[in-house]
Amino acid sequence: MLYKKNNYIKLISFCFTLTYLLFPGCKSDKNEPDVSGISVKIEAKRFERDLFAIDTNNTSIGIDKLKKEYGNFFDLFAFQVTRLGSSDPDLMSSHFRDFLSDTNFRNIYNDCEMSFGDFNEKNLQLTKAFKNYSYYFPERIIPQIITLISGFAFPVICDSTNLGISLDMYLGKNYYYYSTLEPTLPNYLRNRMQSEYMVADAMKGWAQSDYAIDESNAKMVDFMISQGRILFFLDKILPQTEDTIKSGYTATQLEWCVANEARIWSFFIDNQLLFSIDPNLMNKYVNDGPTTNGFPKESPGNIGQFIGWQIVKSYMKAHSAISLKELMEQKDLMKIFNESNYKPKK
Repeated sequence: MLYKKNNYIKLISFCFTLTYLLFPGCKSDKNEPDVSGISVKIEAKRFERDLFAIDTNNTSIGIDKLKKEYGNFFDLFAFQVTRLGSSDPDLMSSHFRDFLSDTNFRNIYNDCEMSFGDFNEKNLQLTKAFKNYSYYFPERIIPQIITLISGFAFPVICDSTNLGISLDMYLGKNYYYYSTLEPTLPNYLRNRMQSEYMVADAMKGWAQSDYAIDESNAKMVDFMISQGRILFFLDKILPQTEDTIKSGYTATQLEWCVANEARIWSFFIDNQLLFSIDPNLMNKYVNDGPTTNGFPKESPGNIGQFIGWQIVKSYMKAHSAISLKELMEQKDLMKIFNESNYKPKK
C-alpha cells in the first residue's frame, strides 16, 4: 500500500525508439533537459552510522542525539519502520539496545558499510536525477536523502522533506541474509535487491508518494495508467537508465512484452478487465509477481503496468503541449485513457 508523504511509502517493486525495439534492455529516452543552470547537490546523511555509533551503555543519550539530528525522520524510523519506538522512554531505550546489540543487525550494518561506505557515486546519480526533477517540477522541494537500515522492511521511505533509502535492501541478489528470511523472498524480488536499482526506486518512491491514486475506488485501468505514469516520469527523470531497471522486468520479460503488446492489450479487452474492480483480478494483473497468470512463463508479473506505460506514452505523443507536471497532476486518469488513442499494432 502507498501512503502520502506525511506517512511513509512501501515499495516492491517499480515512446519506444527503433533502437529500443531492437534492444529492449537499452535506455528509452536519451533526450535530457538542460539543467546546467540548476543548483542541486545531493549529499546523503548516514542515519545508520549515527545509529550504530550509539553507546549501548548509554542508549537513551544516543537516542536523544538522533532525535535532535533527524527530527521527524527519527520518529518515522522508530515508530513505523522498525517499531522500536515507545511512549515509555525506558522501554524504547531497551528496544534500541537490543537492536544494536543483535549480532545479525551488526553484521548487516557492517556489510552495508562494505558495499556503501563510499556513497559518492550514488550521491552523484541522485544529484543528476534531482536536477532533472527540479527542471520539470521547479516549485517542488528537493528532499534530504537519508540512508538507513530498515531490517529488510522497506526499500524507500519518505515524509514531506526526507527521502530514506534502506541500504540493506540493495546488497545483491545472493546476499546471505536474504535467503534466511521468513517467509522466503522469491527470486523475482531478490533479483531487484541490487545497487543498480537504488536510484530508480528512490525516484519512483518520491513520485508515488505525491501522485498515488485513491485505491479504494480504482478500476483496473486506473492502476495501469497510474503505474504507467510513474514509469513515464522515470523516463524523463532518469533518461539514461535502462527500462529493465525502471520497470523491474528482466530483459527477456521486457522483450516479450514488446513483441506481444497487441496480444496483451487484446487479452485485457477480450476479458473485459479494464474496468474491473475485482481485487482478485487486480492481484493477478497489476500487482507484482514472478509472471502473469494466463500468459507464458516469459511474461513478467504486473503486466498491466506495461500497457499503462504505453497508454501514457501514446497520450503524451498526442498532446505534446502537456508538461510532465500537468501529466502527473491530472487526477482524471480516464481522461488520459480516453484521449490516448492507444491501439497497438498487430
